[in-house]
Amino acid sequence: MNDTRAALLLHKEVLARDANTLLADVQALLRDVADEASEETAAARAQLGARLHALQGRLAEQREAARTRVSRWADTTDCYVHAHPWESIGSVAAVAAVAGALVALAVTRQ
Repeated sequence: MNDTRAALLLHKEVLARDANTLLADVQALLRDVADEASEETAAARAQLGARLHALQGRLAEQREAARTRVSRWADTTDCYVHAHPWESIGSVAAVAAVAGALVALAVTRQ
């Protein structure tokens, strides 16, 4: 189960890093627009700043919601696997058998 949590944490970290990179790019764009100091660009800058602030807020909410859902899902799965180890192994074996059969069918058709 630790491998699953580690993988989920890794994906979460990558998503957060990508979002932070996007926000940094938008902020750099805002600084570039600010350098073009005219009335129109000042208005556009204020509008972009408001949108950026709203985006940061929504992104923070989405991060927290995703963190909560993933944590709840991981905890539920962990509890189930510990309570029903043989059923879990059987389920994994069944999924692996179906996936293997599908791959075998795909390979033989080519």
